[in-house]
Amino acid sequence: MHNPGWFLSDSPKTRYSTGALAYFAQGIPMGLLHIALPAWLAVEGVSASEIAAFLGIIMLPWAFKLLVGPLMDHYEFLPMGKRRPWVIGAQFGMVISLLSLAWLDDPVAQFGALTAIGFMINAFTATQDVAVDGMSIDLVPVEEEGRLNAFMSFGKTLGWALTSAATGSLLVMFGIKVTAVVCSLGAAVIFIYLVMVRERHTERLFPWSKGEASPKNEPPPSFRQVFSDLNHILWSRASIIIMLIMFIDGIVSGYGRALMPIAAVQVFEFTTPQWADLNAIMGFAGALVALSLGPIIDRFGAKAIMGLTIFLTGIHAFTLAGTQELWNNETYVLVMMSAWILLLPVIMVCALALAMSICSHGESATQFAIYMSVSNLGATAGSFFYGMVADHTSWTQNYALKGLLVFLLLLAILMFRSHGHPEELLEEKN
Repeated sequence: MHNPGWFLSDSPKTRYSTGALAYFAQGIPMGLLHIALPAWLAVEGVSASEIAAFLGIIMLPWAFKLLVGPLMDHYEFLPMGKRRPWVIGAQFGMVISLLSLAWLDDPVAQFGALTAIGFMINAFTATQDVAVDGMSIDLVPVEEEGRLNAFMSFGKTLGWALTSAATGSLLVMFGIKVTAVVCSLGAAVIFIYLVMVRERHTERLFPWSKGEASPKNEPPPSFRQVFSDLNHILWSRASIIIMLIMFIDGIVSGYGRALMPIAAVQVFEFTTPQWADLNAIMGFAGALVALSLGPIIDRFGAKAIMGLTIFLTGIHAFTLAGTQELWNNETYVLVMMSAWILLLPVIMVCALALAMSICSHGESATQFAIYMSVSNLGATAGSFFYGMVADHTSWTQNYALKGLLVFLLLLAILMFRSHGHPEELLEEKN
């Protein structure tokens, strides 16, 4: 007899734990590359514009996830599941690429190589993300989507929180080589778990195992059919506004992730471990808040909760910009920086739920990847934008600019109106 705990189609607990662990794995590169490493580079004397450019470049694979989606929707090995082979392959790539950071002797002197490896790590991580999102949309009932997104956001936030804390200290104490090995081992443990979990009964555990494709998985559609259906769905009013929301949300996120670690070190006098530890503590708190939001989002809707969170984020940015006289107060700075970190996973879970709510099942990987690509293109643009203005603006102006970007995002959210599920649009088309 099979163990229902190892099949995603059988158990909500398995779906939640798999989503959380897969997203935890995505948090490992994020904690290292986007939190601990920028702060460490700032301490080592790398300029704000160079760090912002580094962040912008390594984020590019996330902006081009839409290129992976059509391949994933079309090229499948159904005997092992519709998305699972892609999930496993991408996770293995994460393990190897993280380990390749150990080849660097001096990341500051080898800044180009560091950037290239960071790009490669994120390429595998972004591919894993597309596969996991597509698998979630394929296997998760609509009434579970809010809770699943909460678990995934919890996993990712916990991943980058713990990783940032660990790597913030490891980089200072032992350097990049030991840090790379530890991160790679963490990703390897999750790789083993993902290998053991199957989507449906009858499917193979390994390519050489016995098993066959589940009858519930239809043969992949042609590229022409995929793009025909997508073209009909993507250019609906709701979808266009979702893309606008995701792009501006990405700009806000990318701008903040470039600004905050540099300001923490150069203005507020955090050390790299202190900044990493604060991200760990408040990131974990934010993960718990995001986890509790699942049922609330299912009840009140992602739009309402995201709008409220973005409003608070805007107030935070303008308050920080207008209170420079308090920047020497350690308690005030700690509270303000903690609040920003706390809001990150809350915004993420709302954005995921909002985008997933209008995805069709047939082209789930491609459609959701497009929305996430638009968001990540915005994140790249946000990091580059900060790099462009960093040398010409004051810290007060930097935070005021962030507040203005948040205000634009709030306007976009207020424009969103959902008019039926995409499946209904396709039925109308046919």
